Amino acid sequence: MMVLGFGALNLDFIYEVEDLSFLKCKGLNIEPGSEIVLDEQSFPKFFEKITRFGVLRKVCPGGSAANTCHMLSLMGVSTCIFGILGLDKEGDYYISKLVPNSESIIIRRGKTGVTYILNEKNKSPFGSDRAIILFPNSNSEIKKDDLDMKKISSCSWIHMSSFVTESAIQAQIYVKEALKGRIGFSLDPGEIYASMGEIVLKLLQGIDILFCSEKELCNLFGSDLQSSLADALKLVKMVILKRGREGASFYTEKKVYHVKSEKIKATDTTGAGDVLNGVFLGLFLKGYDPFFALEKAVFAASESIKGYGRDNYPRYLGEEV
Repeated sequence: MMVLGFGALNLDFIYEVEDLSFLKCKGLNIEPGSEIVLDEQSFPKFFEKITRFGVLRKVCPGGSAANTCHMLSLMGVSTCIFGILGLDKEGDYYISKLVPNSESIIIRRGKTGVTYILNEKNKSPFGSDRAIILFPNSNSEIKKDDLDMKKISSCSWIHMSSFVTESAIQAQIYVKEALKGRIGFSLDPGEIYASMGEIVLKLLQGIDILFCSEKELCNLFGSDLQSSLADALKLVKMVILKRGREGASFYTEKKVYHVKSEKIKATDTTGAGDVLNGVFLGLFLKGYDPFFALEKAVFAASESIKGYGRDNYPRYLGEEV
């Protein structure tokens, strides 16, 4: 069994700031919970602000699908990540931090995508409020011609996450349509895909598992939660609804299951949803009951927020749960 992660690869710079309002400037209104995509022209102004008001806590590889695969690798699942890194020191650093003996289909060109994760101190009794600033650079330039279909089709499961370009979504749709019925698929759309409308619904059609938050689900379908769930289950087999500090829920057309989360003071929530994805997928693909898998996944996600980046991902080994 091998799981392929197909999504943007970003090098994460995790900062702590006293107040996100200190980073606001003309054309950049950073709010808690926001995820903002910027171009290179905006970088100098933003970088001046973050180096003045922020404290760098961690630099680590990121990208939702890659984080999910990292968690799967810690569970003893064979993984492979597919994406673009730049011909730069950031790309070299990212590759140097990959799990030993894990596989990858990494294209090197242009400039590595970077993400600035901004944790606001002491604004919440159970952890920081954060914002994410993404500079995609070359990581969303995946096209159909970049697809190594021989390698991709050798996997048992493909877990997808967002890019910022339509050409990249079209490449994911092509892979899904080419391999549908032969391997399994899951998708974590994040806020970016949740706001992109009809083309993402085309990607969703026939997916086995959709991982998303309540806000993302409602944005995807343009409706209230219950209507959005009903619409989603016409397209996908299973929805794992991530509720942050409230836990997570499992939905199929016939079953519903809720798992509550412990209230843990957070150091950094980066990748907690990806840990949930990874632990659930790892256990589900090993044949465990999905309810049991979700309980373990919620617990693991809660544990992961006690450290920065991937520092506190649970170290599951092999069949241990």
